Amino acid sequence: MIAPMPRAAALAALFLAAGCAWFASPPPEYPVQTLESGLVVHDLVVPESGAPVERGDAVTIHFELRLADDGLVESSRDQGRALHFEVGAGAVPPGLEQGVLGMRLFGRRRIVVPPALGYGAAGRAPLIPPDATLTFDVELMEHDQ
Repeated sequence: MIAPMPRAAALAALFLAAGCAWFASPPPEYPVQTLESGLVVHDLVVPESGAPVERGDAVTIHFELRLADDGLVESSRDQGRALHFEVGAGAVPPGLEQGVLGMRLFGRRRIVVPPALGYGAAGRAPLIPPDATLTFDVELMEHDQ
């Protein structure tokens, strides 16, 4: 038979097993930036190393796209495939292209795209109504310069 562990030792073991979360530093908070174009960029995770994305680079991102009512429109993870595009080639809305500029590999960012930098007055039927503000939550998975 194994002797019961003293209460203090049990609490210490539990504390250590929890990873000392009480003493862990909170993740850094980054400021929300509103660009002249009206694009809003909020970094959530910023890696310390790696080259920043520039115009002409090929990137692969995972994303969630939401409308202002917080309704999920599209998710690359739900679709089982990431989105690959060249920044500046016009394959995605201009606000998304502008929003990934400066990101580093495995960075995460929330990008709020005004209608003029999204799908504009035309929208993208049937999912995106005309003049919709788009919110992209993006994670940079691959970056080829």
